[in-house]
Amino acid sequence: MKKSIDLKNKITYSNYLLGKVFTVLLSVLVVVLLLRDSLRSLNAFSILAFLLLIPAAAYKPVNLINSGRSEIPLQDRLEFALLFTLVFEVLLEIFGNAFFPLSYIMVPLVILYFGWEAGLLSFFVVAMLQAVQRPGPSLPAELLLLLVSAAVFGFLLKGGGERFPAGFLRKNKNDNLVLPGSISGAPSRGPDDDSLGMVELKNEIANSLRVLGELVPGHSIILYLKMDDGLFGIADFVSKSGNYVDSGQRLNFRGGYLGWVFKTKTQVHITSIKNVRRNLLYYNQNVPVKSLLATPLLLKAGKGADESGKEVFGLLIIDSLHQDAFGDKEKMIVSLVSDRIVEMIDRFQLSEKVYLSSQELNSFYDFAQRLSSTSDIEVILDHVVDTFGRIYESDLIGISLVEKDSGVSRLKRTSDGMKGHLEDIDITHGDTLVGLVAGTGGAFHFEDLSSRSRYRSVFGKEIDFGLGIKNLKSVLICPFHETAQGMEGDERTVLGCVVIGRKSKSPFNEGEISLAKIICNESAKSMTASLNFQKVKELAIRDGLTGLYNHRHFQEMLSYTISHSDRYSTRASLLLIDLDNLKTINDSFGHQAGDRVLTAVGDVLSSSLRKIDIPARYGGDEFAVILPNTDKDGALAVSEKIRAGLFRVPLKSADRDIEVSLSIGISTYPVSASDKDSLISRADRALYESKNHGKNKVTHFEDVPLKELGS
Repeated sequence: MKKSIDLKNKITYSNYLLGKVFTVLLSVLVVVLLLRDSLRSLNAFSILAFLLLIPAAAYKPVNLINSGRSEIPLQDRLEFALLFTLVFEVLLEIFGNAFFPLSYIMVPLVILYFGWEAGLLSFFVVAMLQAVQRPGPSLPAELLLLLVSAAVFGFLLKGGGERFPAGFLRKNKNDNLVLPGSISGAPSRGPDDDSLGMVELKNEIANSLRVLGELVPGHSIILYLKMDDGLFGIADFVSKSGNYVDSGQRLNFRGGYLGWVFKTKTQVHITSIKNVRRNLLYYNQNVPVKSLLATPLLLKAGKGADESGKEVFGLLIIDSLHQDAFGDKEKMIVSLVSDRIVEMIDRFQLSEKVYLSSQELNSFYDFAQRLSSTSDIEVILDHVVDTFGRIYESDLIGISLVEKDSGVSRLKRTSDGMKGHLEDIDITHGDTLVGLVAGTGGAFHFEDLSSRSRYRSVFGKEIDFGLGIKNLKSVLICPFHETAQGMEGDERTVLGCVVIGRKSKSPFNEGEISLAKIICNESAKSMTASLNFQKVKELAIRDGLTGLYNHRHFQEMLSYTISHSDRYSTRASLLLIDLDNLKTINDSFGHQAGDRVLTAVGDVLSSSLRKIDIPARYGGDEFAVILPNTDKDGALAVSEKIRAGLFRVPLKSADRDIEVSLSIGISTYPVSASDKDSLISRADRALYESKNHGKNKVTHFEDVPLKELGS
């Protein structure tokens, strides 16, 4: 294990060293060409210098910007100053030194953005090249003037501190975010090491608040965190009344609505705000807030501790100027976002502790940082497989995820890449080791599987044979446990597991097992957060009654389907479906019966379609289905399947049968229409034809008689 980690560090250091050597060699090449006056005319050497120097000088700032680092290491500042100065000197050479006075501006700018050391290096390079290329009686005076101007203007621009910080090298600044010392004041280290993790944490928190603002319409979102002095301060906020938010306050929550959240450690929903000044402490002016939703952020309790043993270290608050603005859906979204923030801060604190350990734990720090950079479950799985493959000596790394609804697992990743015919194949939980770990929730390791009478198969005989792993001997399987506030021990469900296998009898030692559990625990946090955010996104695009996609998402997916059809020259069909006589059902049986009918239609649509098809509630009693890669005949067959499927659903109200039928109109792209609006319009025209001829019918636009189209 240690050997594998050392190898990783050596590779990283080698890449770093190669980058520095390349910069030195490139600089030497350009300096030699400058001294030989080889850049005044085009030749192989000058062209090569341009092709290498310009991209190298441009790549450096872009790389720094993308890294999001607020502080630039000294070596990087010197390296960029050297490249920047050489680009400037090449321009001077091309134009015969006519632009030399611009050096009086260039060197102070280097000092401003890259510091005094970089400015001194820049001055030295300029002075050396001028002394060698253009010696003369005026040279000492020119260089002295350059030195004085660089010092004077550099001091005026930069001064002794950060009067004009290099903002163009800062990415995603969060000026509002102030983290308490208990979070940000991690163990002592260099400024460059500390800043990157802090910037990423700030960006993640700010992004979570932004996403919350998009999903839950409100007036202000306020995040309080506990500071070093024990008081609570506003760490970050998003508000339409930003000037009225008292961002510099420090306070205790002893009374009012927020004090009640702090006392009960539960989410509080207020639908009628009384005594605004006393309860909305984060405003310094009167804001007519009508409703409020506040959620506590709880530190993780130790194993076996109950909810009352957790400490409140923050509050997430969202308010609105409207009465009853937040329902069950909004409450769940706010809870998920608060869980996400807790996990981010908890992971950051763990990463800070990890920094104090050896190279092995530094590698784990990098692993945790990369995990925190994405919320895409597919990227997380790739990263986990790659990490285990680099750290452990193994012949197989595999990941399976549990399908909660079906009670089976699915193979998602292997170290050799997913084989097409095995992708997402079911793994039964009968006598497989993956099923054993998923069922018990405990880690499993064994020296020689061939000596076992039960549970000898890892993923199942067929999958094991397909992956060529039937000869595995030593194996370690660790579960990914779902993480959430208030969920401890046996309550935590198993999301899946990682399998590490060796074809030789080489048992896993305690250190390897412990590290695997730590990595799985951190991975599970990101997996849980990713799955929760997927649920939040699904809530935002789903109809609350039927569970189908809503109208907005339908429009987006129809545009995407048409673009896909254009790109691959395929056909796509659109079904517009109208529920016949819903008004009569509501009048005769009541609106609750009407809702049950709408829900039944949603269930029929979901069960009648392929995974790639897109069912949506178009509005009221109308539904829509997008059928990618489907022509007229296929669309007609699907429509008849849907229409017949609804007849088989028994619907009753007070022992009376409810007769339900559907009318369907179809159009096919690009045969029936050449754009999205026309496709919808012609499906609607076909639907009108079905309704106009007795209902309970399916009509394709191409089958509508011409005389009917003219009517």
